[in-house]
Amino acid sequence: MERHVKKSAFFIFLIGIILLSYVAFFGIGSIKGANQMRYGIDIRGGVEAIYEPVDLERQPTVEEMNAARSIIEARLDAKKILDREVTIDAQNGRVLVRFPWKSDEKDFNPEKAIAELGQTAKLTFRDANNNILVEGKHVKQSAPQADLEHGQYVVQLSFDTEGTKLFGEATQRLIGQPIYIFMDENLISAANVHEAITDGNAMISGNFTDQEASALADQINAGALPFSMATKNHSTISPTLGNGALDVMVVAGAVAFVLICLFMIIRYRLVGVISSIVLAMQLAAELLALSIPQITLTLPGIAGIILSLGMSVDANVIIGERIGEELRKDMRLEKAIRNGYHRAFSAVFDGNVTSAIVAVILMIFGSGTMLSFGYTLLVGMVLNFVAGIFSSKIMLLSLVRFKKMQAPCLFSRGKSYKMVPFYEKRWIAFALSIMLLAGGMITCLTKGVQLDIQFKGGAVLKYTYIGEINAKEVEKILAPVLERPVTVQITSDLGSKEKKLNVTLAGNQGLLPEEQEQLGNTLQTHFKEANIQLAESYMVEPYIGQKAMINSAIAIALSFLMIVVYVWIRFKHIGGLSAGMMAMVALIHDVCIVFFAFVVLGNPLNDTFVAITLTIIGYSINDTIVIYDRIREEIKDKAKWPLQDVVNLSITQSLTRSINTSLTTFISVLIMYVFAMYYGIHAIEIFALPMMVGVISGCYSTIFIAGQLWVSWENRKSKKKSLE
Repeated sequence: MERHVKKSAFFIFLIGIILLSYVAFFGIGSIKGANQMRYGIDIRGGVEAIYEPVDLERQPTVEEMNAARSIIEARLDAKKILDREVTIDAQNGRVLVRFPWKSDEKDFNPEKAIAELGQTAKLTFRDANNNILVEGKHVKQSAPQADLEHGQYVVQLSFDTEGTKLFGEATQRLIGQPIYIFMDENLISAANVHEAITDGNAMISGNFTDQEASALADQINAGALPFSMATKNHSTISPTLGNGALDVMVVAGAVAFVLICLFMIIRYRLVGVISSIVLAMQLAAELLALSIPQITLTLPGIAGIILSLGMSVDANVIIGERIGEELRKDMRLEKAIRNGYHRAFSAVFDGNVTSAIVAVILMIFGSGTMLSFGYTLLVGMVLNFVAGIFSSKIMLLSLVRFKKMQAPCLFSRGKSYKMVPFYEKRWIAFALSIMLLAGGMITCLTKGVQLDIQFKGGAVLKYTYIGEINAKEVEKILAPVLERPVTVQITSDLGSKEKKLNVTLAGNQGLLPEEQEQLGNTLQTHFKEANIQLAESYMVEPYIGQKAMINSAIAIALSFLMIVVYVWIRFKHIGGLSAGMMAMVALIHDVCIVFFAFVVLGNPLNDTFVAITLTIIGYSINDTIVIYDRIREEIKDKAKWPLQDVVNLSITQSLTRSINTSLTTFISVLIMYVFAMYYGIHAIEIFALPMMVGVISGCYSTIFIAGQLWVSWENRKSKKKSLE
């Protein structure tokens, strides 16, 4: 297509991007714009609902409470509510659920909120005599599915081991008879049994439409609780980042975007102008990908956007550098542009695919904020190809058809650099990394690692008060009292309108009476006019449950493995397996640096740490892939060169790109940090500072660690073979 690019192509794309941006920010018709997005609890606040068992004459077991929690989380995932806090108050047999406001909600309606979560009644499968055959707690999953053979929709069911046995016995006995599905005492479906079903997988058919099948599947999933539950209390909750945090982040993001565009234009001139336009296109498309399906945008989701936009800038930096290299050969402009894109493609492709692999794995194994991060990252990787490769190429080739746009001053040729002996100086870098990692380990041993309530659970204290109190001010006052991570939110009871101060202290060691008294005295001393009184206190389980933590660990481990396998396959001509293994070592190095940054700064580990870690994994592997791509290219022409010289040359050639990409990402996060410091948004501060450390580490490990380790490994293998 691009061989016959018309002059008008640029203007057609530009008009399309302007329209896309307008829709993304302001919406049109039923399409909601950025101003109507669903923001997470951390940004906008939301709803707190306390679920308690109904008609249960005993205390529910921990296993039953965990089952109830898992099903509520699955239901929230299905509703695309990816920011939530679901935890257990085991002592009182309650499930505490917090989730964000809907984008169009002005006043909270409890009934609507409960309906959004789905019914919480008890599901049962019964025979014609009303005998219960299987309870909903044995249903693992229910989902709608298209039956292409009969042109209709059906509902698929899968049971756990006990449910498989019970359902098999029931269907064996009821062949030719119906099985009834009840929600409490309300019949929601009936299906005839055609044969015994003993494998635990059943199908309900009945000429359903897509919507009807989805509704029934949602009802079954909603009722698959070990007992019936109902909400007893409803409250609104304030945003954990503080009021006004969204406005601050929007302004910070706008400033960062403008500065990045200026940098790209100054450095790469006309190519930089095109890069800025397609960057706006990608941002608009990514916002629409969140607002149209109403995917909850959370702080980890914002991290995913930062990473995907950073990689979009990276793609354009690679393209700009490659075009400059071709122009230094005195190549004709149009040919230089085509060659630049062609030579940049493999690096952009491999970098985006490896990040997309991480995103897909997170979406398969992740839940909640991890799912949000994976979704934004995957959308960003797809858009990188559309915007960074296809659209920018067409627009640039269109513009250079105008004679005035062919002026040499509109294109940066860059300059070639003398080869830097990175490999020969590797021991300096290795020693520095060892010192940093050793220092981090010592800090962990002496200072300890703090876990936030998401990972560790903790104590919740609710205080009544009068007047107005700033939650962030309370956090600063209480944090040093017991030296435990503290989160403070304002809740407002929907019935009595009574406001409460919700103080959460991380830690599973409980709260001694004297510690509780100490906290109360501190509050009463600082807020004498507020008449602060303790209303209730209880212990809660970690917000990120054991299953979610295991799945997160599996997702990250599987991401590492898949990256190694991908690099092994794609870079087999340069010893793919060893290249992949050394890339993984560099990733582990960067993850450790981020972890130690949290420890040194005294930040508790929470979902912010998970988001930053995943961001740096994607960022670092992309950097490393670009270096490997250059090595793969150079080694063909320099087969007789020593391997270390090829690597030195490749890193030198890619050095400007690595620094420029890291610089633009660093600037974005730095601006966010400065704004957070100025406006006192502590949660953004503890997000931005370790992120900056991770960006520096990712760039450092790409230049000084991965390639040098790979050469050392390959040289060692060659030496061993020669001795044999």
